[in-house]
Amino acid sequence: MGTQFDEIYDVFLSQISDSIFMENDADDGLKYRYLLNSIPRFRKCKLDLSKRDGLSFEERLGDEDILILGTLMVVEYLNPLIISIENLKQFMSTKDFSMTSQAAHLKQLLDIRDTKRKEAEKLILDYTYNNGNLGNLK
Repeated sequence: MGTQFDEIYDVFLSQISDSIFMENDADDGLKYRYLLNSIPRFRKCKLDLSKRDGLSFEERLGDEDILILGTLMVVEYLNPLIISIENLKQFMSTKDFSMTSQAAHLKQLLDIRDTKRKEAEKLILDYTYNNGNLGNLK
């Protein structure tokens, strides 16, 4: 029995609170894109994530695998938000931009993305350590 993408989407959605995103992604198209973008960032996964269809992975992922992919999806979700605000910044003078709440919002998004990226890296490091065969190291 495989793993439905909905299980990973649930972990992703539990880490964001964006009702507009949820309303606009009723067909799961964006979540699916974020998941696909997250898969290559989880190279250390002991399971073959390339074995999938449009709704599920063929293999049964563990809770740790699902948490890592859901967290990586948050990073993917934040990237376009940051790029959008950075594009706005280019159209405004530095003085005007720094006087708006957009500057503070951009800083918060960058901080959150960095925190989530570090969290994902730590999860992957722990995953690799806990699932690796240390006897092969010489």
